[in-house]
Amino acid sequence: MPIPEASPSTPNRPRVLLVDDVLDQLDLYAMVLEEHFEVLKASRGELAYATACAELPDVIVLDLLLPDVDGFAVCRRLHSTPQTATIPVIFLTGDDQSMFKAMASPEFLSVFAILKKPATGDQLLSSVRAALQHRSRSET
Repeated sequence: MPIPEASPSTPNRPRVLLVDDVLDQLDLYAMVLEEHFEVLKASRGELAYATACAELPDVIVLDLLLPDVDGFAVCRRLHSTPQTATIPVIFLTGDDQSMFKAMASPEFLSVFAILKKPATGDQLLSSVRAALQHRSRSET
């Protein structure tokens, strides 16, 4: 079942929390996603966790290398918190070592996808759409 992509004027568009400490990338990725989804942004791990708990997005795109707390720790907290435990997480990293660590970590089993930075707009968009479809199927 395809996920409805509402127009910008439709109030109930799927919500994506985008987390990256590189503000230019955060804004660029947000521009790509805002055409299709409501986008929430955070540039720090603690803010990402607080935003996820308060706003309950449909998908989280999470950079692994954040200045305050890494994406692995944020992901662990999200998955141990009942209200955010089922939100699909897409890891985003520009660091090969972090990518390999992500694939070897226990969190990998609960992560929907891992994207290598700089991800193209098409890669990001298709990963978010796939995560939304997966979540939609899981909830039915």
